[in-house]
Amino acid sequence: MSARRHVLRRTLAWHVLLAAAIAVVICVLITLGVWRFAEDDAHRRVETVARQVAATMLAPMIEQNFLRLDSFGRGYLRSRVAPFLKSGTVQRIKVFRLDGELATVVFSDEPRVEGLSGRVDSQLATRLDAGDVLVQPVPRDAAHRYEASLPGSRLEVFSGFRDAGGNDMRLELYLPVDVAGTSRNAAFVLLPTVLIGMLLLTAATVPLSVTLARRLERDRAEQRAAREYGLAAAELARRDLAQRLHDGVIPDLAGVGLLLQRAQLGWSRHHDLLDKAQDLLAGDLRELRTLLTELVPADLVGQDFAGSLHDLASRIREGESSGQGPAVDISAVDHLDERLAVVLYRVAGELLRNAFRHAHARTVRVRVVALETAIELTVTDDGMGFDPHRTRRPGHVGLRLVQRVIDDHGGQLVVISAPGRGTAVTVSMPYASA
Repeated sequence: MSARRHVLRRTLAWHVLLAAAIAVVICVLITLGVWRFAEDDAHRRVETVARQVAATMLAPMIEQNFLRLDSFGRGYLRSRVAPFLKSGTVQRIKVFRLDGELATVVFSDEPRVEGLSGRVDSQLATRLDAGDVLVQPVPRDAAHRYEASLPGSRLEVFSGFRDAGGNDMRLELYLPVDVAGTSRNAAFVLLPTVLIGMLLLTAATVPLSVTLARRLERDRAEQRAAREYGLAAAELARRDLAQRLHDGVIPDLAGVGLLLQRAQLGWSRHHDLLDKAQDLLAGDLRELRTLLTELVPADLVGQDFAGSLHDLASRIREGESSGQGPAVDISAVDHLDERLAVVLYRVAGELLRNAFRHAHARTVRVRVVALETAIELTVTDDGMGFDPHRTRRPGHVGLRLVQRVIDDHGGQLVVISAPGRGTAVTVSMPYASA
């Protein structure tokens, strides 16, 4: 039940985090889209307003010769444009003469800019000659330094006309825009709706996420069980083989030994052959009894883990090594959780078998220590070692299977080895894996 609650909490946490991440991405995209829309809308509105304002302003302007404009004419024009400036419809007005790419201001509501000249972009000059109404952001340069102090943001609009002297003139209007305000207002309308929709969608898809998570967890549990069975299968096979040896093979061989003893009494001329057969049979019986002892491990290992490892190492050494085999030094904690102890017990068995079979070591050391959050098992030998980065041959799956079992329980396996320098395998298993 606790495992299910853990899966449920973890799934809900990931579900909420994913929904929040998607919501953030959608909100950013909506904000960018709203900002782009506000910019396009500002251009359209400014162009429309500029056409309407220009239609009103141009009437008194086409009556003036701007190349001979006196103070009376300037005062007259300023009085005609003052209502647009006072209402805030227009922030600045300029009239300039375009000579190729050189523009010279001949009239403005700001007297300091009159007479200033500057070059304009060749494409802008061409479009102005074509009679287009152009809308563009106000450049940040020296020619527009007097506009920098105006409040807010603005766009500049260009249109052309011919004055009373037949001179080609250009009217430049600076109109205020509020792209940020428009974007903010649109976002305040759209974002709550989107967030509410995301919230409802998140709530509606929770059952589906939980179902999928439980299915994935069930599949993982089945895979973990299958891999644990890979270690347990050898133990089960040994138990079955031990039972068969105990019930059948060993009694039969013992009976054969008795028959040979009786036959030896009657067949004196084959005395040497019978002695040899009896010696071989006695040796086989001792080896089978040793194998039987190794094949039957302890049922419970957690309460006396150190003793269980001693027994395990003794049985494996007798079964795998010729002669006395390597010396085994074991130091381990006791009173472990049984499930965790069983996993470590089986892992230790695989590591010891590898050491006894392949390492040709003089000493094998086993250390099991309790850390703050994990149990650490280390099996070290002073044998021939190997290159852990080389691909192992097919069939040598013991260490690979141990790695997968350790991964399933959230643990770590570290192999340190080199040819001729022995091997150290460290397994760290968190207490939560129990």
